Amino acid sequence: MIEPFLSTKTGQFSYFSKQLHLASWQGKEVLDFGGNIGNLLRDPNSTIDEERYWCLDVVKEALERGKLLHPKAHWVFYNRYSFSFNPNGVVGLPIPDLGREFDLIVAFSVFTNTKPSEMFELVEQLKAKLTADGTLAFTFIDPNHWSIGDFHASNFQWRLEDERKRGLLTEREKYDLLRRAQFAEWFMLVNGKHLSVESEAIEPSVEEKTCYVFHTEDYMRSHFPDAAILPPVNNEMQHCCVIKKGYLALPDKSY
Repeated sequence: MIEPFLSTKTGQFSYFSKQLHLASWQGKEVLDFGGNIGNLLRDPNSTIDEERYWCLDVVKEALERGKLLHPKAHWVFYNRYSFSFNPNGVVGLPIPDLGREFDLIVAFSVFTNTKPSEMFELVEQLKAKLTADGTLAFTFIDPNHWSIGDFHASNFQWRLEDERKRGLLTEREKYDLLRRAQFAEWFMLVNGKHLSVESEAIEPSVEEKTCYVFHTEDYMRSHFPDAAILPPVNNEMQHCCVIKKGYLALPDKSY
């Protein structure tokens, strides 16, 4: 039995607030896509009105915990299949109609665990739920980016070293994976050691437990030409893709 994923990470509000240059979210309808227990709302710096906060997630237990913490907010179970977080869910289930449009939709570390084809599908559905001038912001991890911190290497090197420390990789296997992914625009690391380079195909014998998906900045720009692609902030390793409805954004520019 898979233990439900309950995230205790904070800082999501501060991250998106800085990326969007928007300190006050008061009066705005906010959808936290994949928000787990609502850490966006729980961030000490959050300025979100609790009653205007909506959290949509595939982990029912996380939503139940969030509702206990913030009963005035809205917690909606999205029973879509996810091999890491909801293996008994419905494959390809559309995002439910929440009966409103949103000024802000954010997704932190959601598409870092989602196959690209699903990411493109879900982004289009999320864009349709924005107000006329609403904004969608979601994160991704560029494997080649060297994030700020004590580990002086790329994001993918950091991930592989973490898997090695957990005993899932040998040193030789780690360097072989680095070599194979060196020039890829995107790839998936399944269960810490199985690499799918620019392909969503996973060996049938592999029992899917974890899946880390990496996309380069160039790959994201090519698939989201109207988005702003912003570098990590606040010592996070994740880039931000920002799509503002009704506006044509230029890559690497902030609004």
